Amino acid sequence: MSTGSPAMSTGSPAQSTGSPAISTGSPVLFSGSPSSPATGSPSTPASGSHCSPANQTSQPPSSRLNNLTLDELLVSPGREHLKKLHPKRPPGTLWFGEDGEVAATVCSIFEKDFKESHANWTQTPSKVIDRWFETFAQTYNWDRSINARVRSEFDSKLKSRMCDQVCRWKGKWREIGDDAKPKWIDPEVWAALVKFWLDPKSEAKSINSRKARYHDPDGTGISKHRSGQTSFKARARKHSEKTGELTPDFLQVLEETHRKPDGSFTDGKSESIYKEVSSRIQELESELCAGENESSGSGELSIHTKNKIYTEVAPRKKNRIYGVGSLQQEAASAHSGPPPPAEDPVLLAEKLAHAEAALQAQATQLQKSAEKMHQVFEYLAKKDPVFAAMLEFENESTATNTEANRISTPQTTPVTPLTGENMGDNPGNGTATATASLSKSF
Repeated sequence: MSTGSPAMSTGSPAQSTGSPAISTGSPVLFSGSPSSPATGSPSTPASGSHCSPANQTSQPPSSRLNNLTLDELLVSPGREHLKKLHPKRPPGTLWFGEDGEVAATVCSIFEKDFKESHANWTQTPSKVIDRWFETFAQTYNWDRSINARVRSEFDSKLKSRMCDQVCRWKGKWREIGDDAKPKWIDPEVWAALVKFWLDPKSEAKSINSRKARYHDPDGTGISKHRSGQTSFKARARKHSEKTGELTPDFLQVLEETHRKPDGSFTDGKSESIYKEVSSRIQELESELCAGENESSGSGELSIHTKNKIYTEVAPRKKNRIYGVGSLQQEAASAHSGPPPPAEDPVLLAEKLAHAEAALQAQATQLQKSAEKMHQVFEYLAKKDPVFAAMLEFENESTATNTEANRISTPQTTPVTPLTGENMGDNPGNGTATATASLSKSF
C-alpha cells in the first residue's frame, strides 16, 4: 500500500451543495452559509493543519453584501483596509510564493470548507473552487487589472496545498486507521475519502505516482529539499532584505535548501552541482585577482555572473532548472541575460481604460454630429421635396458604387466617418451628401 499522494481521478466530480446564501452587510467573509469556514476565520488553520496561521489583522468584518459578483466585491466599500496583493511586492503588499501568510490562508479556507469528499483536484467541482476563491477575495484586496493572475496563482496554490494535505491524511490513515480523521471533518466525508483510497484503480495510480517520485535514474539519491512550506522565492527575499542584494544567489539558495546542518547534502546531485559551481566561481575569481581578465576591483564575480554559471551547470527537466524551485523565472533570465523591463500590468490597465474612454467620447460626439446633420436634411426635404429626392437618389448611387469598389479592391481602404461619399448606410449619410451637394450648388 502506498503512502504517496492520492492519484488523480478521471471520474465525474462530486456534486456541490450549490452557491451559498448570502447575507447583507459589509463585503467581507461569509457568515452562516455553506461557504463559510466551519470555525474561526479563513486565516486561522484548522486543528491538526500543517498550514501556518496568517496574520489576524488581515481579517475583514464578518458578513457579505447581497448577491455580489466578484467584480462588484472587488470594488465594494471597506476593501481598502484589507491587506493588498501585488506581484512586484511594493511596500505593504503580499504575494503568492513569497509570503507564507497567503499560502496559509489558502490552505485554511479549503480545510474549513471541506464539506464533500474531494479526494484530489480533479474531483473538486469548479463551483466549489469558485466559492473558496470568493472567500479568499474577502480576505485580501488587489487591483482588478490582475484578477486573472490572482485567480491563476490561487488555483495553483490551492491545488498544491490540497494535494499535500489530503496526502498527509491518507498517510496517517494507513498508520492508525480512522483515528487519523481530523475532528472537524464530517464522518461521512471521511468515509467517502477512505472508500476512494481503497479503490483498486485509485491505489494503482497512487503506487505508480509514488514510484515516479522516488525514481532515481542517476543513482545519486532521491532529490529532496529542506525548505518545508517556505518557498525558495521567499527565502531569497529574506536573504535580500538582510544583504540589500536584489538578485537572488542561486548557489546560496541551493545550499540553504539542500544542505543539512552537519554539512552533508540531501542528495548526490545537489552536492555535485554545488561543488562544480563553486569550483568554477573560484577559478574565475582567481583569474580576476591575477589580472588575467579585466578586474572588477574586488576580484569577486557579480551575482548575475555566478547565477549564469549555475544555470550552465545545473541540469534541466521539462525546462525547469534543478535546485532553484520557484525562482525559475529568475533562473531563465540569468541564463539568457536580463529581460527587457516589463510594464506594470496595473499601469497598462489604466492606459487601456483611458484609451477606451477617449474612443467612446469620440464615438458619442460623432453620433451627435450625425443626428444634427440628419435634422438639417429633414428640414431641407420639407422645404424642397424634389431637391431632397434628388439628393437621396445620389446618396443611394454613391453607396452602391462604394460597396462595389470595396468588393473589387483587395486592399483595405480607410473610411472617413460622417464625411463625403463613403458613408454607406451610416445614419446621417444623406445629410453629409446633402451638405456637399448644397455647397456645390452655391
